[in-house]
Amino acid sequence: MSQIEQHSSVKGKPMILHEGYIYTVERTTKTKSIFRCKNRDCKGFLFHFSQAVCRQVQSKGLTTKYNEDEVFRLNVKQLIALAFAPLDQIITGFDLICDQFDNDADDLLEYFEKTCIGTDRKKPQFDHRLWNIHDRVVATVPRPNNSVEGWHNAFADRVEISHPTIVKLGEKIRREQSKCQVDMTKILQSHDIKTKKACYRKLDEHITRLANSFHPTRLDQFLKNMAANITLWVFCFL
Repeated sequence: MSQIEQHSSVKGKPMILHEGYIYTVERTTKTKSIFRCKNRDCKGFLFHFSQAVCRQVQSKGLTTKYNEDEVFRLNVKQLIALAFAPLDQIITGFDLICDQFDNDADDLLEYFEKTCIGTDRKKPQFDHRLWNIHDRVVATVPRPNNSVEGWHNAFADRVEISHPTIVKLGEKIRREQSKCQVDMTKILQSHDIKTKKACYRKLDEHITRLANSFHPTRLDQFLKNMAANITLWVFCFL
């Protein structure tokens, strides 16, 4: 029988882990809390995972070192790269990364171990299955599971203003509907839909190739190669 595990978010809000899926509180009453999973593949977001590491680098006073020390910067990115490694390689990979840090990163590594890795006697705050996305990358499915939120953000950019008039909003909705109909026609005709910029598509393809070529004997090099492709979170330190 599968087990239900209780966890807490970074903000201290309750979460439930069941069969690898995350359920968060939708609402509470006087007698019960109602949880929900927005879709059947509720995983933690890689963006939030990397943000948590970024914040810890800042809070530990390591921002300057991150910006000026290329080796240290690569090691931090290797921590994030663990999300792309197979589940059964996470602990081994973490041990390899720890050996590459100087002593001034002990507090950062202690946080990461307590929160994401776990020790021999205590489970991590966030189970490996919550933040690991190796299977998703190999299966070439989107790494985040917030596609609707992504569409909302893109549509908001196309609307251009926060409080459009009814006329302007209606015009944008009609254009969006026309675009969706064109895309649906292309899909039915087995044509590819380009939903990302070329640079991001190439990055995704490269990350997928790295994940598919993984071999346990090359774990150290795999983490370094994957870390070299992690560039989207650097703004945390600007």
